[in-house]
Formats: sequence, structure tokens, C-alpha cells
Amino acid sequence: MTSVPNSTPPAALFDLTSCTVRNFHIDANAVSRSTTGGDGGAMDTTGTDWLADGIWTQHTMSGFWASGTGGKVQNSRMTSIWADGINVNNVSLGADTGNNLTVTNNFVRDNYMGDTARYIGLGAGRFGVNGSDLLSATVTGNTVVRSGGNAYSQGQPALHIGNGGDGQNTGIVDKVTVNGNTVTDSLYDGIAFSTSANTLLQDNTVSNPGRNGIAISPSYYPAPTGSATITGNTVTGLNPGASAFVNDSSGFVAALSDNHWPPAAPEGPYGGTPAAVPGTVQAENYDTGGQGVAYNVTSVNGNANSYRADGVDLDNTSDTGGGYNLGWTSGGQWFRYTVDVATAGTYTLDLRVAAPSAVAGALHLSDASGTNLTGAVDLPATGDWQTWATVTTHVTLPAGRQILTLDQDNGGWNINHLGFTAGSGSPSATLTASPGSLTFADQAVNTTSAAQSVTVTNSGAATASITGVTAGGDFAQTNTCGTALAAGANCTVSVTFGPTASGTRTLTLTGDQSNNPTTVALSGTGAEPTGTDLAAGKPTSESSHTDVYPSSNVTDGNQGSYWESANNTFPQWVQVDLGSARSASRVVLQLPAGWGARTQTLTLGGSTDGTTFTTLKSSAAHTFDPSTRNTVTLTFPAATQRYFRVTITAKSGWPAGQVSEFQIWTS
Repeated sequence: MTSVPNSTPPAALFDLTSCTVRNFHIDANAVSRSTTGGDGGAMDTTGTDWLADGIWTQHTMSGFWASGTGGKVQNSRMTSIWADGINVNNVSLGADTGNNLTVTNNFVRDNYMGDTARYIGLGAGRFGVNGSDLLSATVTGNTVVRSGGNAYSQGQPALHIGNGGDGQNTGIVDKVTVNGNTVTDSLYDGIAFSTSANTLLQDNTVSNPGRNGIAISPSYYPAPTGSATITGNTVTGLNPGASAFVNDSSGFVAALSDNHWPPAAPEGPYGGTPAAVPGTVQAENYDTGGQGVAYNVTSVNGNANSYRADGVDLDNTSDTGGGYNLGWTSGGQWFRYTVDVATAGTYTLDLRVAAPSAVAGALHLSDASGTNLTGAVDLPATGDWQTWATVTTHVTLPAGRQILTLDQDNGGWNINHLGFTAGSGSPSATLTASPGSLTFADQAVNTTSAAQSVTVTNSGAATASITGVTAGGDFAQTNTCGTALAAGANCTVSVTFGPTASGTRTLTLTGDQSNNPTTVALSGTGAEPTGTDLAAGKPTSESSHTDVYPSSNVTDGNQGSYWESANNTFPQWVQVDLGSARSASRVVLQLPAGWGARTQTLTLGGSTDGTTFTTLKSSAAHTFDPSTRNTVTLTFPAATQRYFRVTITAKSGWPAGQVSEFQIWTS
């Protein structure tokens, strides 16, 4: 044997391959995990069908490092182990396989002495980036006492299933059965999962855990994906604020059945008493209740192990007063705080924040119904994650107990606390618009202009509640203002002009604020396009038609097709509906170009409603001559009408009204 302390210790006292070892007592004098403490492991094993039975190990760096195929650690005892009690993996002695390994009827007690031990008491998984995949394992009948630790501020669990933590979450851990184990007095979580699949956690007992009983994806043991069946387990002796079961991963599917533990605690204020407003709300004192209730995070990072059992995304702060700050911010995450507001009113809200770079629209505060109370809050660059500054906005709150949600809209910042100060008087919001008016150049009727922008800024001291941004008439708008605009913030309104008739009109942009309404004068002129037949393709109607010659032929663009009324009956009429009132001063009528000359006595009328018509061209006889392509042009003072009607009272050459093309022009 090699004595310890020893400045050059062996990797382990026993290096075993494909053999059986029974009834050894291994003891040493290692004083830390560090090589300067003369430490060494007790037993490293690999190969096939190996067996370690009845081994009692104490005062060493690790108990077992076990790899290979078909191996088993049974009936053994580990106490006062600085690092891993039993680590079932796939790298021991340079191996690359961990398959069908069994750990059964062992006792592990890993005393916590503030040492540098990094990992857990009993674990089945892939060990970091230097390991290979673990495809099956059985961990059954073991007793794990006072295991886990907080070296590297990681809060390691007593019993762990999954691939390596500390950011080395790579590889596959599959088909691990953990059955009939007892975990007592863990320093942190009793049993924890990182990424792993098809785990069976059955009939285990966790008592008096330092943090949570069974945890999926705790800090430093991420589980973005995975699956487990968790059945028949018992958790007792929870500390206040801790949970029997917590799943902090949206991608890890856990099927729970027949477990015996207290129900999840409802949401409540941290410490049991709502934070007072006016006053300071510490960011780390978000409500209890866990993921999806008191907070929503996409990953679990720092946890402030020494502060609260259910800590997520917490970090030691160097800000004045010390304590912890909330970090690892990301869009879509949120934290809830129960507060008690002494008096209804508008409060100055001072946010103590740090951000290496400026973050636009970083956060907002909302009430229990989801109403945005502050609008988007921009954060300046403070230069570092622990260089702090105060950002001020305002919030209006009712009196009494209520829940406020700190919504993270964009990440890249830390927050230490929220300070609420009663205002002296009621600050108000004032919206200013720049520019104060928009003018659109002549825009062709029935087309839409390019957008012009108006910047709306809240130059007041309170958040503006925006109830409406409207653009009527022929104007339309889109905007980025939302329902609230924080003091000092701005938004953009984009306006377009799409006239349906010619003329000039003015529009107002409105909001709900102290200087309500805030107006922007909008003007534009609709212009009829030149060289365009306004009647082309438009709907028509008639007094009558014969055979296969309906009025729809007069706007089809084909001079060879035509409308023909009932024969031997006058007067007859045909009309075009432009869809909206349009300005015109010329109508062109045609008959088929190959027909012989004929004369029609007709009147041209116009109407805005299709009922009452005004005479645009008085009754007169007009000759359709093949030498001019059987075309008649009627000119008249410009008139704005929707309906244009030709009424025929007499005709030569055929006893019926006839028109092949009915064209309407602006000039």
C-alpha cells in the first residue's frame, strides 16, 4: 500500500480489471481532494463482469470509479469521502464503455467540510466531456447519508442521474434504474437529474434534504431534454420553501405516479410577508411556488444555495449592501413578487441594474392580470455585470396586497432590487409627436403610398396608457406603441395614404394621455391616373337585353362584343358602376368596327347613389360611322359620380339600343 499523505499519490489504491475483490477495509489520511493533501482514490474498476463486494472505504478522495460491462458494486460502505462516493461511469482506467453496471446495497456517507470536492455521493452517468455514453445501469438498495456538497458553488445532489454537470452536459445516459435507495440528510437536492432518458426512479426514500427532494435540471446539472418514470418514491422532512419535486426543464418529460410527498406549495411571498410599498423589493426575494408559478426560466443557473432552497438565476452581488442579484436574464422569463401597497397612487420606481452593453426594451413591470404598468424600460450600458446604476421610471398602483411581475423582454442585464418611492403629487405623461404634420403628394386613386413615420415620445414623468391610435378616412397606420409608453420612451407610427377618390382631406392621430388628444395633421390629394379607362372591368346594369348580348359586354375591352336591348321598345339604358365616386369629363361609346353606319339618340347621366341622376350630356342624335371605327365621344364639365348611364330613345339601322364599349375617362 502507498501511505498518505503523499505528494505524488496513485490514481487509486486498487486498479482492478475483470476480477472479484471482497472484504477489504481501505483507510487513508487524505485531508482534501487536492493533490497537495496527499489524496488518492480507493478503487478504480473496469473490464467485464467484475465484482467489488464488502468493501469499507473511508478518508479517501473517492470510493469507486467504475466502468466496463456487467460490473457490480455491492454490500460496501463509504464514509468521509472527499469527492465521489460511487461514480458509475465509462472512463475509469481509460475505458470507453459503461454498460449494465449495478450498484446495490451500499452505504455512502460523504461528510461536508467546505472542501473542494466537486461531485456527488452516488451517481450514474457520463462523466463530462472525456466520457463515453452510459447505455444502462442499475442502482438499487443503497443508503446515501449527508452527501453532496457546495464546492465551486454548484450545490451537488446526493444522488445524481445524467450526463456531467458544470457545462459539460454532453453525451447519452439511457435506461438507468434507480430502485429502493435511501437518501438522508443531503446537503442540497436529494436526487437530481441532468440530461438522461428512460430512467426508472422507483421506491426510493429521501428524508431531510437540504434543498429539494427530487429535482430535474438544477443549477449546473442542466436537462434541456430527457425522460423519466418517477413512481412509488417518498420524500419527507422538507425545509420551508423547498419542494418534494421540482422540474425546471420544459423539455424533460417526467411521468409521476403513486409518489408520497407533500403537495406543491402555492405561490406566496418569500419569507411569508409581502414586501412593503413604498420600500425596497430585493430581486432575489421573488415568490415561492417554483417554476411556472413564482417564476418562469428557460434554464437554471446560479442558485444562491446558502440563501434559499428554491433559488434560481441568483448571483452574489458586489453592489452596495451585498446580498444577491437576479441574473441570467433572457426574453420570455419572468419573476413574481407579492407586495403590499400602503396607498394607491403613482410611485417612482428605481431599478438597480447592471448591463455590460445597453439593452433596449429590456423589461417591464406588469400586474396580476398582465397589464403593462411601465412600458418597455431601456437600460444603459454600465460597463460590467457588477457595475451598478439606477434607472428610474414610474408606476401607478392600487392600494393593498397584490402581485407584480418583472417581465424580462430582452436579456443581457442583472437586477439587484426595485425601489418604490411615493411621489409628491401625481406625475403625468405628455406625448409629443414629431413631425407634427404629414403631407402626401398626389397619390393615384386606388393605390397606396409609401409609409411616412411619426415618432411619439413620452416627455412626461409617468407612464402613458395608450387606449387608441387611429387613422381614419383614406389613411391607415401601424405602430409600435402598444398599450403603455414609459416616461422617456418613444414609439413609431407609420402612416400610409390610399385614396379612393380625388380631393384633399385631413386626419387626426389620437392617444390617451394628459394632453389628450395628441394630434398629427395628415393631408393628401387623390389623383385620378391619366390614360386609364375608369370603366374597364367594372360591373354594369341595364334596362333589358336580348339573347346573348348582356350589358357586361360594354366593359370587357372587346369592341366586337356588345349589349343589345329588347327590340322595338324605347327608351332603353345601360350603366356602369365605378365602385366609388370618381371624377370624369369624357365618355367614349363604340359599336363593332365592322358594322355599317347608324344613329342613336341618347342622353348621358350621372349619379352618386344609383337612384337620382344628373344630366351630364343632353339628348342628341349621335352617328356611329365605320370611318371613325364606329366611335362617339361625349365631353362634359368634370363631374364626380359613381354611376354613369346612357339612355337611348331612338336608333336607326336596328330597332334596339346597342353599345359595344362604354369607356369613362378623366379627361
